[in-house]
Amino acid sequence: MTNGAQPHAVLVLLNLPVPDDQRAWSQALALRDDGARVTVVCPAIRGRRPGSERVDGISIVRFASFEGQGALATAAEGVWTAAAAARAVRRALRGSKGGRRMLQIGNPPDLLFPLAGWARRHGVRTVYDQRDVVPVLAASRAGFSRLTPVFLGAERRMIAASDVVITPSEEQRSRIAQLYDRDAIIIRTAEVSPTPTTRSTADPAADAEPESTSAALTLGYLGVIGEQDGLTDLLDAIALLRADGTTDFHLEVAGDGPALPAARTHATRLGLDDIVTFHGWLGPGEVDTFLGRIDAMTVPDPDNPFNHFCAMNKVTHAMARAIPLALRPLRENTRLVAPHAYTATDMTIRAFADAIAMLLKDTPESRAAIAAAARTLFEAEHSWAQYAPRYVETVSPARR
Repeated sequence: MTNGAQPHAVLVLLNLPVPDDQRAWSQALALRDDGARVTVVCPAIRGRRPGSERVDGISIVRFASFEGQGALATAAEGVWTAAAAARAVRRALRGSKGGRRMLQIGNPPDLLFPLAGWARRHGVRTVYDQRDVVPVLAASRAGFSRLTPVFLGAERRMIAASDVVITPSEEQRSRIAQLYDRDAIIIRTAEVSPTPTTRSTADPAADAEPESTSAALTLGYLGVIGEQDGLTDLLDAIALLRADGTTDFHLEVAGDGPALPAARTHATRLGLDDIVTFHGWLGPGEVDTFLGRIDAMTVPDPDNPFNHFCAMNKVTHAMARAIPLALRPLRENTRLVAPHAYTATDMTIRAFADAIAMLLKDTPESRAAIAAAARTLFEAEHSWAQYAPRYVETVSPARR
């Protein structure tokens, strides 16, 4: 079958490259296995260079980009990446005329609605993958709240220009139905390695760990570090634990983002440099190593409207690997993990510190039992194996 006749799926992202973006990469591989030719258009950031390559049968087109700091730079980043991505997508789709074609647009931001409209006019099936609720995120961030009506307008146009809407969150699905009378399809997770990598003394990151006794537990934080992610709240909770006399643990932080420098400064100000290690951004293989090194995952994301919508990757990663979780009671996270976690009684830092303390003081057997129950729930209801067939049936150009 020639490329012109073969069904062609184009996935476009504006804020992460593949294969680092595990959601998009799992989707691309599923579409490839369904018989589609797959192209992923994404930014050249996180150590990636602009250009094209082919990985595991997937064509990857990376456009020149940057990551903005602050409201003005973030807006400039959004406009630049949307324009660069749209050019690359049009080139990719024009190269596959004559066959069935699908364009999937992953946000944030929601600036590619003109591209979605162009694609529909040219006979391309359009899919909107709403990973984040951008208007709610903007309303939750200082400097962006006044732009909320603009983001709402972009979101409305994006949904109107799409044949299919998918989302990872029941909270997001309900909101889309209420605001736009559209039925979004839940596609929750990505493929994750179910078994954690064991600790390796050869791992350079392990050499950077603080001194600890064999009884000390390693707490972990994994994710993008922005204003809404609560890393400074986690550090405050850790300081409370130390003040309470709980010292048999240390914390490893993996991730990068605009709030990382402030978090480092905050840790130093609180006198936590001896028990907190920052590893920065991790690639996919490094994430597995990190997860194999920690004894529990902390989820400190605070009480703001945006966070209640998020089905957080760090929660599903921990569930899949039977890593105990200590978290705040955000609506979507508590829906994900049900009772199988150490959940704070309320959203205060004191309550979150108490939840971590409960995890630390529990017996190894009890922690393991709670984590095993979370893994069973994940495999039954949240795993990529549960969602991949639905995803392919819903969006694959090889099925239409």
